[in-house]
Amino acid sequence: MEASVESLCNLLARSRLLSPESIRALYQRWRGEAPDAASVTKFSKWLVAGQYLTDYQVGLLLLGHADHFFLNDYKILDRIGKGRMAGVYKAVHASGQTVAIKVLPPSKVKDPEVFGRFQREARLALRLKHPNVVRTFEVGEADGLHYIVMEYLDGQTAEELLQRRGRLPWVEAATIVYQALLGLQHLHEQGMVHRDLKPGNLMLAVTDAERPEQVSQTRVKVLDIGLGRALFDETSPGAGGNIDLTSEGAILGTPEYMSPEQTRDAHQADIRADIYSLGCVLYHLLAGQPPFPDKNLVRQIVRHASETPRPLRDFSPDGPDALQQVVSGMMAKDAAQRYPTPNQAARALRVVLHSESVAVRPLEADALAPGYVQWLESGTKPEPTRAARPPFPATTKPRGGAAVQPSGRAILPAARPAQSPPVPMAEPVFVPPDPPPPSGDFDVGPIRTARRPDRLDKLTQVMKLSRRTWVKLAIAAGATVLAGAAGWFLAQMLRHLAGREG
Repeated sequence: MEASVESLCNLLARSRLLSPESIRALYQRWRGEAPDAASVTKFSKWLVAGQYLTDYQVGLLLLGHADHFFLNDYKILDRIGKGRMAGVYKAVHASGQTVAIKVLPPSKVKDPEVFGRFQREARLALRLKHPNVVRTFEVGEADGLHYIVMEYLDGQTAEELLQRRGRLPWVEAATIVYQALLGLQHLHEQGMVHRDLKPGNLMLAVTDAERPEQVSQTRVKVLDIGLGRALFDETSPGAGGNIDLTSEGAILGTPEYMSPEQTRDAHQADIRADIYSLGCVLYHLLAGQPPFPDKNLVRQIVRHASETPRPLRDFSPDGPDALQQVVSGMMAKDAAQRYPTPNQAARALRVVLHSESVAVRPLEADALAPGYVQWLESGTKPEPTRAARPPFPATTKPRGGAAVQPSGRAILPAARPAQSPPVPMAEPVFVPPDPPPPSGDFDVGPIRTARRPDRLDKLTQVMKLSRRTWVKLAIAAGATVLAGAAGWFLAQMLRHLAGREG
C-alpha cells in the first residue's frame, strides 16, 4: 500500500510521539499552507524542519514502523550506534533531560553469561559519580529490551580532534590528560581498571550554553568503562568469557597504547597499566603520532616492552622539560617505576601547568534537570516540563469534525502500556582493589628510570609474553607467510599462462 499523508498521520498517532490534537492541527496547517498537500516526502520534511519530529523518527514512520519509540519514560530521538533493536540512542526523559541509552541486543539477553555480565557491570557503573567520568543513571527494561541510561555528551573525542588538527599545543594536551587522570583516580578508588584508554575513549564535552573555543576549557569525560561497545554490539561474540572491558578484543585492547605487562596478561594489569596508556595518549597528543607507530603487531608489542620513544622535543619544542619527565614517569617499562596512582600523575601535570602560569579549569558539578535528579534519587516520577514538549502549534478543531482520512475516521492513538519502573538492582558487589603498588613520591622532580636495556634485556622482555599472546603472534605470522606464498604462486601461474599464450 502506497503511503499517504493521512496514513503517515495515523502511524504517527499509533507511535504516541505526538498527541491526537497536535496531529490534527498539524494536518490542517499543512493542508492550508502547502501547495502540494498530497506529497508525503514534503510533509515529512516539513515535520522535521518544524522540529515536530526528528529525521530518525520520520525515517522509521515512512518504513511503516510505529513502535519502539519509547522505553518507559524515555522518548527515542535519534540513533547514535548501529541496530534498530540494539545499540546507542539519544533520548529525552519526561522531565526534559537529554540522555544516551544503550540497549542490550536481544540475542545477548538469552546468553546467561552475557546477561549476568551486563547486570554486574551496570551495578558497578552506577557507583561512578565524577565530573570526568561518563555518568550512568539507571538500568531498566521495557517490552523485553534491557537498557542502561547514561548522560548524553555533546562534543568530540580526542581521536576526532587529532584527525582534524594533527597534534595539539602542549598546554591543551596536558590539560586533557590531567582531567582524564582525575577521572581515572575515581575508577581506582572504586577498585576498577579501564584497560582500554585511548584518544577515542576521551570525550571533550561541551554544553549548549557554553561553547568554549579553546580545547583546554572543555570538560573531559572517560568513556567505555566496563559497559563498552563489545557488550552492546550485535556482531561481537556472544560468550561471556570472550568479552572483556576492551572494545578491541579480550586480550590485546589497543596495541598503540598498551602497557608491556598488559600484553603478557591483561587480567593481571592494575591501575598503573592505565597510567601507561594515558602516558601514550599524552605523547600522541603532543607528537601527532603514537609512541611506537608500527603496522606490524609483533614489532609494536616488542617496542613497547624494550624501546624508548623519540623525545618529545623532536615534535613539540615549545613544551617545558618537566613535561617530558612526566611522560617518562607515566610510560616507564617497569610498572614499579611509574606513578603509583593517577592522582600522583595528575599532581605532576598540575605543577607543570602552574609553573607556566596556566590556570586549570575548576571542576564544578554536572548540570542535570532538577526533576530528573529528584526522580533518580527518590524514585518519584517528575511531571513533564514545558521544555520537554515539542513546539506544537495551537490546537484547533478542524472543520467537519476530527476526521483527517478520506473515509472520515478520526485519528485515535493506541493505548500506551503501563510504564514499568526501573529494574531493581541488587546491592553492587565491588571488585576488590588491586594490591597497592610500591609507595613513592613521583612529583615533577627527577624521576628514577631503569638503565637502557641491551639486546639481552630486550630478548628477556619478549620471552615474558604469555602463551596465549605467543599463539596469537604465531597465527598472525603464519597468515602473513601464507598470504605471501599465495601471492608468489599466483604470480608464477600468471607468468606461465602468459608464456603459453606468447
